Amino acid sequence: MRLETARYPCSMGSDRILSSPAVTVVTPTFNHEAYIGEAIESVLAQSFTDWQMVVVDDGSSDGTVRIAQSFQDPRIVVIANPHRGLEHLASSYRDALAASAGRLVAVLEGDDRWPPNKLALQVPDFDRESVVMSYGAGLLIDDFGCEYGLVVPSLSESVRTNEPVGAILPELLRNCPILSPTVVIRRTALDAIGGFRQPAGVPYVDHPTYLLLGLRGTFAFHREPVGSWRRHPEQWTTRLSWMEGDRTPPESAYIGEIVEAAWSRGVAIPECDAEGAADRHKTRWITNRWRLALLHGSARQVASAFFVLVRTRRPKLAAIGLGGIAAWLVGSDLEWIQGRRHRVAWPSRRHVRRMHRRPGRLDRPTQSAR
Repeated sequence: MRLETARYPCSMGSDRILSSPAVTVVTPTFNHEAYIGEAIESVLAQSFTDWQMVVVDDGSSDGTVRIAQSFQDPRIVVIANPHRGLEHLASSYRDALAASAGRLVAVLEGDDRWPPNKLALQVPDFDRESVVMSYGAGLLIDDFGCEYGLVVPSLSESVRTNEPVGAILPELLRNCPILSPTVVIRRTALDAIGGFRQPAGVPYVDHPTYLLLGLRGTFAFHREPVGSWRRHPEQWTTRLSWMEGDRTPPESAYIGEIVEAAWSRGVAIPECDAEGAADRHKTRWITNRWRLALLHGSARQVASAFFVLVRTRRPKLAAIGLGGIAAWLVGSDLEWIQGRRHRVAWPSRRHVRRMHRRPGRLDRPTQSAR
C-alpha cells in the first residue's frame, strides 16, 4: 500500500517529544469548534490520569485551535498545521505520534468523546503481552451530544478477541464494526506495521490499520461503551454527494494487499472470504447511498439511489428499496432498523425533529474558549 508521506511545519514543532506517559491520546481535528472543547474535557475527566494528549489541527478556519489552546493543562499539546485534507489524514496521526512517547495510543478525533472510566478499563488489558489492541461497544451521538444508538460488534467471542491471531480478519475484511473512539493500541505493535495506515485514495486510517494489527496479536473487547462517535453533517461519511456517481468503494484499494499480507504471515484467508469481502463492500456502498438519500436527498437523488438498488437485481436490495420508499413517503427513513440491530446508524429524521423541537436546539452548539 502506498502511503502519503509529506511533512509540514507545525506551530508547536512535532519533533518536540513529550515525557513518557502510559497513554498518548491522538486527536486529529478540522473545523471542530463546536465539539473540540467537549472532546478535551472528556479526556480531562478520566479517572486514569497518566496520559498526554496531542491535538493536531488540519488548518481549521474556525476557532478550533483557539479553543484547544485555551486549556491550560501541561499534558495537552496543540499542533497547528496548514490545511492538507482527508487524503493526508495519516500525516496528522504521524505528527501526533512523533510528538509523544506513550506506550499505548488511544484515538479520539476532535468531534468525539469518552466516558470517564475509559482508560481505567482499557489500560489493564495490556498487562497481557499478547494484546495489541483494546476496543469495545460504542455510543452514537448527534450534533448536540445526545445519545441515539449503541453499536455492539456482532461477532463471536473468539473472533472479537482475535484468538487465534488472525481470527477476526475474515469478518473485519467484510465490514469494520470497530468505532475509532473505543480503540487503544499498543505502541510497539503500531510501530511494527508502520503507524496508522492510509492507502492512496482512501479517506480514513482506521480499517486498514485494524486489519494489519489483526496479524500482530490478540484483541481485548469490552461489552460496555468505551467511546462515543458523533455523527454530524460535516463528516465525509454523511455527504451524499461523495457517494454519487459510479464510484469504487475505498476498501477495494487495500483488501487484496491485506489478504496477501495475511498469507505471508501464515494466516490463510479463504478465497471465498476475500471475494465475499469485495462484494459486501460494494453492496454496503449502494445501501448506504440509499440510506443517505432517504435522510438528506432531494426527490431526484432518492430516485437515482433507488434505481441503483433495483439494477443490482438482488431481491434483498429491492426489498430494502421498496421499504425505503414507503418510509420516505411518510417522512421517515431506515435508520431505526440499524439502531435496533445495534449497528452504525445516522440520526433519523424522527430523532432530528424531536431534538429540534426542544428549546434552544435549533442551532448547533458552539464551544467558547475557557
